[in-house]
Amino acid sequence: MAKLDEYRKIIKTILYQYASYKNSYGEIENQVIFDSEHDHYQLVRVGWENKKRIYNCSIHFRYQR
Repeated sequence: MAKLDEYRKIIKTILYQYASYKNSYGEIENQVIFDSEHDHYQLVRVGWENKKRIYNCSIHFRYQR
């Protein structure tokens, strides 16, 4: 169980690091999503670029036991 907690911590650190990078165009927000119960972790980018809706899952980790 200690290894699983360590893996979760590493994944969260990576996602927060990537989420801290700002997009160079549009009004796009980075959102980090954690589902520790099912071990799904995502970085999603949402917002607007030139009146076009943006929704993009940039990174998705799934830990399978």
